[in-house]
Amino acid sequence: MDDENYIPTNIEEGYSPEAIANLERAIEEFAETMLEIKSEDANIKVFRSLQIIMNGRKRRIGDLANVESPDDPMKIQLMVYNKENIETVLEFIRENGFPAKNEEGSQFINVRVPKPSRMQLEEIGDDVNRRTNAVGARLMKVKTNTGLRIRAATEKEYIDQRIAGIATKKIDLHLERCTKEIRIIGLMKRKQILGSFFKVVERDDPDLLKVITKRVKLESQRVENENQLRIQAEALASQALEPQVTNQEQTNLSTS
Repeated sequence: MDDENYIPTNIEEGYSPEAIANLERAIEEFAETMLEIKSEDANIKVFRSLQIIMNGRKRRIGDLANVESPDDPMKIQLMVYNKENIETVLEFIRENGFPAKNEEGSQFINVRVPKPSRMQLEEIGDDVNRRTNAVGARLMKVKTNTGLRIRAATEKEYIDQRIAGIATKKIDLHLERCTKEIRIIGLMKRKQILGSFFKVVERDDPDLLKVITKRVKLESQRVENENQLRIQAEALASQALEPQVTNQEQTNLSTS
């Protein structure tokens, strides 16, 4: 154990546990938002921002219809809110070069779209970066606010300097770990979105990529080991059943 980083866990103070819980919650919420971001969002974003002349004024398609890609990233589905606008929206989409169709009586317009361009994907990648940096700032705010509370508590002699120092060190260690985890999650999502267009942006990206590669390798090994154990367990179960089946067959023969 590294004595320098060892921190007793039985120190009576509530500041670091609360701060650590807030840091962990930020990671969980950020991971959930990253799951929602997909490459097909590029085409959805384009369609939502397309402007159409409706009743003499410009309107965004996103204001007239719900735009989604529920099944296939190469297929956009629009649910037009007002049935009276369906034909106008359908004609507008076709005029913009997108194959589109609408079944009679349906409020849905199905559109075939090309793969997102590099520029579109990079816009999503930039958005991931912005979100990553925003969460990093949120983590720092947790540390700063808790630090101010610890200082005030020390000045009012609610806690002594020793406990304040231990609490601050706990928060610093968890802040460093959580910040790294946020960066890894963001980098993995950006790499997934950009694919062959991916390139490092931040100074520590190469080091974090090594961590990601190691994690992927360990996860692959874990899955492989679990599959091997499952196969072995099934083989053993099958071998254990063979004598029972043989005995049952012999019993059936003797009674027939």
